[in-house]
Amino acid sequence: MKIDHKESFSDFGKQFSIDSEIDGYWGSKEMLNDIVFPFNLNLIKSKKIMEVGSGSGRILKNLLFYQPSEITSIEPSEAIEVAKSNNNSKKIKFKRIKGEDIKNKNIYDFVFSLGVIHHIPNYQKVCNNIFNSLKKNGKFICWVYGYEGNELYILIFNNLRRLTILLPDFLLRILCNFLNLILYFYIFLCNFFNLPLKKYLLNVFNKCTYQKRNYIIFDQLNPSYSKYFKKTEIIKIMNQAGFNDVEIFRRHNYSWTIISKK
Repeated sequence: MKIDHKESFSDFGKQFSIDSEIDGYWGSKEMLNDIVFPFNLNLIKSKKIMEVGSGSGRILKNLLFYQPSEITSIEPSEAIEVAKSNNNSKKIKFKRIKGEDIKNKNIYDFVFSLGVIHHIPNYQKVCNNIFNSLKKNGKFICWVYGYEGNELYILIFNNLRRLTILLPDFLLRILCNFLNLILYFYIFLCNFFNLPLKKYLLNVFNKCTYQKRNYIIFDQLNPSYSKYFKKTEIIKIMNQAGFNDVEIFRRHNYSWTIISKK
């Protein structure tokens, strides 16, 4: 059975309407800094920035701490109302549009899209639009799932997801609770053995509350589209968008943080 490459934003819109809280480590500045490292978030002070795929607004909340002059929030789903509720700031301009519909030219100093591009089938168009929206020498900070080192995980979860995307949300949440409990034992074993996803589970997942762990698992099994990028693929995408200065960094041996300069 083939999974249709349909857009996932409606899946996330429903999800964020329920998983709306942005507290704890999952919603912290510490986690944001971990995601964008080695980018220095102090650089956005007094700058115009944009976030593509704001979801419930957890990244927006933390970007505000670094005092940008203005933030444009792009979110196509109903989750934009959650993001507004979580971020009552006059600095933020919310736009309920898709990344493919961004029309701004030479506006922003920095653009962020963290954990979003890998859920958009037409990711090349979005990256092209982000390039066009940046000022000269502006930077695009992006985080995506990685392929290398995750081959076994991808094989298991992509096949499992063929079934889970068909489940009603309440049944999927029951399954997520079950998997969450199993992971306690797996994480314990990671302390002694070099198991798949060890660094991520110990350094990120293990710092989250049980509730947020459930959300993270749900996030893996619910979206209609998820792509795991090879290093060469993501560099090619950025180059085709127009970025010539592309730096790519491995995050906890399971994902990529990309810093691209216009």
